[in-house]
Amino acid sequence: MPTPAEQPLLRIENLAVSFGGDRGRVLAVNRVNFSVYPRQTLAVVGESGCGKSVTALSTLRLVPTPPGRFDGGRILWSGGKGEKTGPASDSNTTPVNLLTLPDRDMRSIRGNQIAMIFQEPMTSLNPVYTIGEQILEAILLHQKVDRRQAVEIATAALAEVGIADPGPRLKEYPHRLSGGMRQRVMIAMALACQPRLLLADEPTTALDVTIQAQILELLRRLQEQRGMSVLLITHDLGVVAENADTVAVMYAGRVVEFGSVVDVFREPLHPYTKGLFASMPVLGDERKRLATIPGNVPNPARLPKGCPFNPRCAEMNNDAKCGSDDPPLLEVREKHWAACWHTPGYAQGKATVPDLAFRRETAKV
Repeated sequence: MPTPAEQPLLRIENLAVSFGGDRGRVLAVNRVNFSVYPRQTLAVVGESGCGKSVTALSTLRLVPTPPGRFDGGRILWSGGKGEKTGPASDSNTTPVNLLTLPDRDMRSIRGNQIAMIFQEPMTSLNPVYTIGEQILEAILLHQKVDRRQAVEIATAALAEVGIADPGPRLKEYPHRLSGGMRQRVMIAMALACQPRLLLADEPTTALDVTIQAQILELLRRLQEQRGMSVLLITHDLGVVAENADTVAVMYAGRVVEFGSVVDVFREPLHPYTKGLFASMPVLGDERKRLATIPGNVPNPARLPKGCPFNPRCAEMNNDAKCGSDDPPLLEVREKHWAACWHTPGYAQGKATVPDLAFRRETAKV
């Protein structure tokens, strides 16, 4: 378990991000709060369009501005601004707000201290450059090495992610590799500079089940070896159960539930989280049809009044409060947050910032 003096490596406070122009703006991320501790895996869960990827891109300041705009909040980073002087678990540096950091300092963090695996490797890799050229770019930018040393680092990175004959592979173009191989290249590229935090945006999308398991096992092994933190974006609750320490459930740009993976899976508090669990198949369950959450995620430009989940909520029961007031995220149980008027004990909940240094004692298997 973490030591009492440990501070978050990354803390997001009241982040608000909007998109638009002269005709108006739409909030894609609205008052998001969570933290990631050293060596911790935080899973961010939710349907497409709920703000997961925009939150991750905001951490690296990769949201295009315009049309995007940071409307409020802070992204506090405690891993340092320049070269890494200690192990990945060292987070005793004075936090800096990544949203106000000068571009030069931000470039020294992006790809070096914080790296990202994007959702689709075929569109993330440049088809006109070899694998080696794309990995070398990050190494030469962030590390004080010559080209020969950079090639050695790139070769070792490919070998570490399980690519056979890594030397010749550096000369290959992306289209010559399978989907699983391209994803391994993306992981090698992200980890070549030994980042302290890895943002993994649905790293197993479009891969078959066998390859998915291999990629997730690879990430777990590399995380354990390097002591890095992981922010894992996924739709798959099975992936969350196997890999996460803490869970943030997002809906319509908000975090609607936050807690340890043990608490969220044992006793989900928000109706949306309950709906996600009810839609999962269970071994031994003889139901002919899975439960579904009616309707769709609302258009962020036309959110319903009050709680954004109220048109789809099974627990609303025509409650006027659900249709008039948007519930804030409160600590309803000890170290377990939810944003729902109908959660038992919600009226006595505490308005605390979601912050949980929980890590599972047992291996993530």
